[in-house]
Amino acid sequence: MVFGDFSSICSKAPLPLCTLVKPLKGTQNVDTIYHGILPKCYARTVDLANTLIFEIGTAFINLGNLVILLMIIYLVRLRYTSVARKEMIFFFWSLISHTVITLIIDTGVSPPGSRTYAYFVAYEVGNTAVVCWSLLFAGLSSFNFWDDGSFQTIFSLYISSAFVFIVNYLVAIFTFKGWGGGLQNDNTIALYVFYFVLNAIMLGLWLVSQLIICCFTLVWNWWALGALFLTCFFFAASQVLLYGFSEQICLRLNHYVDGSLFSTLSTMFCFMMIYKFWDIITFDDDEYYRFTAFVPAVANKQEASALLKN
Repeated sequence: MVFGDFSSICSKAPLPLCTLVKPLKGTQNVDTIYHGILPKCYARTVDLANTLIFEIGTAFINLGNLVILLMIIYLVRLRYTSVARKEMIFFFWSLISHTVITLIIDTGVSPPGSRTYAYFVAYEVGNTAVVCWSLLFAGLSSFNFWDDGSFQTIFSLYISSAFVFIVNYLVAIFTFKGWGGGLQNDNTIALYVFYFVLNAIMLGLWLVSQLIICCFTLVWNWWALGALFLTCFFFAASQVLLYGFSEQICLRLNHYVDGSLFSTLSTMFCFMMIYKFWDIITFDDDEYYRFTAFVPAVANKQEASALLKN
């Protein structure tokens, strides 16, 4: 495997960008089409109402993902005084955006070879980077480097996320379209760095920061460590199933599904454990719950007024 070359990855995993890139210059060719690299085995398509549906099993999992993510956002919104509440809401909304764009690509709403396909895939690349960045930003909020939830902090999160998205989007679309700047569909080193290396660095920094919180700030919170371990386990499983065993799964199941289905399922569990981990390490202000007129809780507005008069 040559650094920056998608050949070995795309020959095993059915990534959307694989139909838009070519083997790196100077490397041995694999199974290629006119514009892209084909995996050795991928899930068969389904003809529904004169429309070809790609990765239909993965699409059903992603539909379930949307429901679960909406439920998680509702639960996060109920944690009125928890640290990084607004940052986590932004993170989960970015996940919803990523899931929707994945559905558009995987189900063939914008099929490979269409004029819009490259733009949707570039959007997915940029959105993936935003997901990683917003998770890191929310994780660092627990260290009180900035006032979490404030207007300045959320504005900074929006601006920085927009910058991350634009840079990744431009790198991807320039690579797919070959618009110059040293970026071509057979010169994919920059795209490789942005898509795999930088995202992995952000996720690694988030993991280290949360380990510091579990071991030092919370003085060895074993429940939090357990949730963090399960988060890492499901994420690692999703990557191994997609990049390591997708071809074997596809062949054993007669092309009905490939590794992307089980990878998406593992990723769903990973996101659920991220929420559970955040839920464990954050605490609510009980006095705020009891003595506010705006949050329904044990007390009410009249009781709070009576206490203030006394």
